[in-house]
Amino acid sequence: MNSPGEPRNRKERRAAGLKGSITKSSEIPLSQPSRRTPKSKTLFEIAAERQAQLQHGEPFGNADTGFSSPPSISTTQINPDGTLTEISPEGDSQFTDDPIGPFGQALFFTLTLSMLHFTLDVLVHHQYRQAIGWDLIVQRTLITFPILLALVYTLHSRSTALWTQFLFLCLSMGAGCYLIYSSNELAYFAVMKRAPPLGTLWVWSVIEMRLPFALGSLISVAIYFWWGGYTIF
Repeated sequence: MNSPGEPRNRKERRAAGLKGSITKSSEIPLSQPSRRTPKSKTLFEIAAERQAQLQHGEPFGNADTGFSSPPSISTTQINPDGTLTEISPEGDSQFTDDPIGPFGQALFFTLTLSMLHFTLDVLVHHQYRQAIGWDLIVQRTLITFPILLALVYTLHSRSTALWTQFLFLCLSMGAGCYLIYSSNELAYFAVMKRAPPLGTLWVWSVIEMRLPFALGSLISVAIYFWWGGYTIF
């Protein structure tokens, strides 16, 4: 049984719950805000410090501002005498942006250009309806490979220099114009021998050039094609 004064049903319990609660805005007690200086940093101060750190190149902050910095990473090297040496990431020269190096890049370019030379050799035989001698085509490609490797290794790492750009410009113009001349003026046997290396050199030199030099080269070859009165078909 319910004790005296205890709500007996849901209505009385709801009325008891509302008793003492604020039901009108006039019942809200009014008070002045605290004028004391806050003990901790305000959000505005934290945001200002964070902005200053970002401007000074410290995105992770430091211990004074409350922002923790990322853990440092070091590499331990075992010396031949058994001692250990710590190598910091800044001083570790093994990790570079160019993992394969200049020779690796030259080898990659040379393999690609050799496949282009092989394809052009097959296409020119097919154009003149000649029997494709795969052994001879592979042999010519292997002979061209070291020559291309020496050229690419020497010039590719210096391709950004101005003199190298002018060299590629002259090479592309000479290879393109002579390819057009030999394809229209010489016998088919001479074309079959000269078209693959000339086409490979032309494509490679255009790839190595900057856009203005490449456009100038292509425009010059197009002018020579128009001046010679040659046709595509």
